[in-house]
Amino acid sequence: MKAPEDPLDRLHRGLGLKRLNPLWAKLEIFLGLAAVAAGLLGGMSLAAHESRTGQAQTWTAWAGQAALVVCGGYLALAGHRSHLYQSSNKLAAHLADLIRSQQQSGNSP
Repeated sequence: MKAPEDPLDRLHRGLGLKRLNPLWAKLEIFLGLAAVAAGLLGGMSLAAHESRTGQAQTWTAWAGQAALVVCGGYLALAGHRSHLYQSSNKLAAHLADLIRSQQQSGNSP
């Protein structure tokens, strides 16, 4: 007898979707949070240097720190969104499998 097909594989094939990689999503979150931390620490370092020396930093230094925070936050949110898509796909596949099994057993509403 043939092994039962994975409902998630059937959903991806039926909708023409490709499988999302959970490891890549975790890596996106980690790298994004690391970039945000680097941007915040760099900004605090710039502020401390300005107050210590009284010498103002250029706007490009501040813009670089802000860009790290913004881009890192976006990357972390993209990883989180990928996790949400994966769990939503699993739920949809499970529900489709339940509906299919009820229709095959003759208990359709």
